Amino acid sequence: MKLLQTVTGTILFAGLLATGGCGGGSSSSDQDSGGNEEAGAGVDGGARFDSGVDGEDAMTTDTANVATPSTVVSDGYVTTGPWAGYGFTATDPGAAQIIPDCGGKACDPPFVGKNFCMHGTVTGRRDWSGFAMLGWNVNQDAAGDPQLTWPVSETGGLVITVDNPSNIPLRVQLQGTNPHSSTDRWCAPLVSGQFIPWGSLRTNCWIGGTPQNPLTPGTPIQQAAIIVPGLQTDLPFDFCLVDVQVQTGQANVDGGYDASGSADSESDDSGPDDSGSGTSGSVDGGSVDVVMATPV
Repeated sequence: MKLLQTVTGTILFAGLLATGGCGGGSSSSDQDSGGNEEAGAGVDGGARFDSGVDGEDAMTTDTANVATPSTVVSDGYVTTGPWAGYGFTATDPGAAQIIPDCGGKACDPPFVGKNFCMHGTVTGRRDWSGFAMLGWNVNQDAAGDPQLTWPVSETGGLVITVDNPSNIPLRVQLQGTNPHSSTDRWCAPLVSGQFIPWGSLRTNCWIGGTPQNPLTPGTPIQQAAIIVPGLQTDLPFDFCLVDVQVQTGQANVDGGYDASGSADSESDDSGPDDSGSGTSGSVDGGSVDVVMATPV
């Protein structure tokens, strides 16, 4: 039987069950000293997934307008450079309506072929806690075995390309082995096609977030994700992951980056306006862990 992108485990989100897909495990939530709400959601990349959330809690009937094929995904399995693993979506009940819904035993509808897209609406909340997540494991074989970790290289970074016609603000998030610790996930504003040095990914990366510690070489990473941070009003989204390039070397001659890790491209480095939300998303070996923080 062909293995679909599925997950094993339950997702806990600030005491509520959250949806997620293509992984498994359990997690808990707590409150940090800065008042930032932490939440966990489990995705292991196992053979099944059980979030405990009815599909209607995470689904929307809106039709996607974007369907750009990915160059690094096949039937929900992401392969790029040293990274490989199954994909998923995640939110918590009421925080967003998402298609596909990966809160059951498989994503519904499943990721098929080169499609790796997500659409829906993030719910507007006064505390900015709405969010939607499209993520993947970074070291998981195609049999769906529990994922291993990947150590951050001494130099390099990421180039992520998305088709995001509405130009909504997005973040990229990398998650370590402890989904419940705000010190073990790193994020940055995502500008499609723009190089992101490893060191520019930071904890609590939103404006006013603290502390903002950089991702350091050798840090074990289990999952990566693209996050739609919530606003105080409903936020429709519709985007696809087109490409991910994991760069681990020194400078390249085709406009990559120099030895210091700076981008050589002419992309606008201002990034999307990310001042509206303190929501940060991430995923670990047993959970999709999302942190909400009231913006300062």
